[in-house]
Amino acid sequence: MSRRGTILVAVLVIIALAGLAATALMYRSQAEITACVASSRRQQTHAVAMSGLRRVQALLAAAGGDREMWWDNPELLSTQLVWDDGANRWFFSIYAYNPTDPENIRNGLTDEASKINLNFAPEEVLLRLPNMTAELVDCLIDYRDGDEETRPEGAEQDYYDQLPYPYLIKNGPMATVEELLLVRGFDGPMVYGEDYNLNGLLEPSEDDAEESFPPDNGDGLLDRGLTGSATVWSYELNVDSDGQMRTNVSNTRILGRSGLPRQTVEFLELYAAEGNRLSHPAELLQMRYQLKQNQGRMRAGTWIESGVGAPELPDVLDRLTSEGIVLLGKVNVNTAPAEVLAALGGFDEELADRIVGARTSVDPEAMATIAWLYTEGVVDADTFKVIAPSLTARSFQFHVRCVAYGWPCGQYRVIEAVIDTARGAPRIVYQRDLTRLGVPFAIDAEQEEAVQ
Repeated sequence: MSRRGTILVAVLVIIALAGLAATALMYRSQAEITACVASSRRQQTHAVAMSGLRRVQALLAAAGGDREMWWDNPELLSTQLVWDDGANRWFFSIYAYNPTDPENIRNGLTDEASKINLNFAPEEVLLRLPNMTAELVDCLIDYRDGDEETRPEGAEQDYYDQLPYPYLIKNGPMATVEELLLVRGFDGPMVYGEDYNLNGLLEPSEDDAEESFPPDNGDGLLDRGLTGSATVWSYELNVDSDGQMRTNVSNTRILGRSGLPRQTVEFLELYAAEGNRLSHPAELLQMRYQLKQNQGRMRAGTWIESGVGAPELPDVLDRLTSEGIVLLGKVNVNTAPAEVLAALGGFDEELADRIVGARTSVDPEAMATIAWLYTEGVVDADTFKVIAPSLTARSFQFHVRCVAYGWPCGQYRVIEAVIDTARGAPRIVYQRDLTRLGVPFAIDAEQEEAVQ
């Protein structure tokens, strides 16, 4: 081969190599651009999801006790446009299980006081939760209590020490409902039911029996497991409607400043003078007491009356207490579903259904305390006194699920949070990412296109 031919071949090889290098650089650049775009979109969905949580915080701050503002509010919580970057429009939607229409999501929040608090519920209440057994209840109580005494069917630390992978149990309050998965006997179906993607909708895979994961019974109804009826978050400060600490019924020194009728104050003073103590202010309803000793001008054997009837009951329950500065695990009678109410002491299914049915016709102002159960004729005085100690009429912790997404790129992120309003401004006390579970519901392309 001539020298010129050799040079030509060398030049062609160099050009080919340069072309390959240029192609590789181009692909690498394109990959980096794609990665940057994907990263940017992920960050954008996170920012949009956080915007959704901030919207919820602002809504709760403005709502006060108005349930209608947070229960189902599509105007403020559905398909909310946050940003249009020219290529995509970014939205968020707040969604929750809808008990009145299980086939569709609800654009609202779930109050944690509408559930049973696993950290404080007594044994008899835990036994009434879905699929619970005596063995499971014993194991749960052993896990949460602070002692090392094993209940009849329970398990303390010595059991967990013998597992293939031992771990220390809490011996204290659980941080999440899903911590149940660390308790002997509890598994996915117990905790999640059939709703493994936590979207509150019955998916085809959740209603096909054994054909596909997750396990389900194929009955056409969504079993949400304990996540639908249990919580670890509910509490409230023991304050009245004005935000002032309630007066303890045993504190006779300041009862006169409680604003209650003089007859009620004198009754409590005389009752306490003979060494008695009320377990709950509801006991004052239609209460009579016969003095055992001479009390000033009152002779032993005299009957005295509390002066508390239907008109006085709301104010008594708002101003008086027999408990400490924090109330733990009370169930909101205004929002709890029938199956949760039926698990409480003094309830049965008939009473729970009657209360849920009556709620729709009661004036919201009357529902500021649990007194409406009696004043509206839903229960009699004796029943009211039995069920009152486990109830409240307020909620301060709210469970939120937010999906953020871009259209038309399809990037999405799902965030779950719990927001606490008990101590002032709403604050996020728990947050996690649920994106790995998939998009929770179908995005309506036509609806997104209509939003400008």
